[in-house]
Amino acid sequence: MRAHTGLFDMPTRVLVPLDDSPLAMRALGHALDEWPDAAMTVLHVVDPVDAVYESEVGGLTGAETWYEAEMDAAEKLFDRARERADETGVALRTEIAVGKPGRAIVQYVADNDIDHVVIGSHGRQGLQRVFLGSVAERVLRRADATVTVVP
Repeated sequence: MRAHTGLFDMPTRVLVPLDDSPLAMRALGHALDEWPDAAMTVLHVVDPVDAVYESEVGGLTGAETWYEAEMDAAEKLFDRARERADETGVALRTEIAVGKPGRAIVQYVADNDIDHVVIGSHGRQGLQRVFLGSVAERVLRRADATVTVVP
């Protein structure tokens, strides 16, 4: 468990989970504006459950190309994030994790000594399903870091 020395400590390692939702980009903008001197990482989580949906819609071919399509989509998200970061002069580190988003984010925080997470209050997953803040709630409750939820 991380020892915090005070409520108003400036974070040194900020994580911004990123999906294709407007709130995720808003969270990134907030993080860039508030903590431009922190080491900033953008994390995109690829949920393998989505491959099941793709196989139901597109058959076996859809499932086979799913991972490749997800990696391409992640790179496009990262390009958008870098463009936004370039406006503020902040360098971004980008990472991809595979798994259930809430768990993967909490695990990344633990494994990488992240001291602050900035996350949108809800986003999208899979075939544009709105998920009602379950990822943000899990991160807020379980991550061993300060969490800012951007509405």
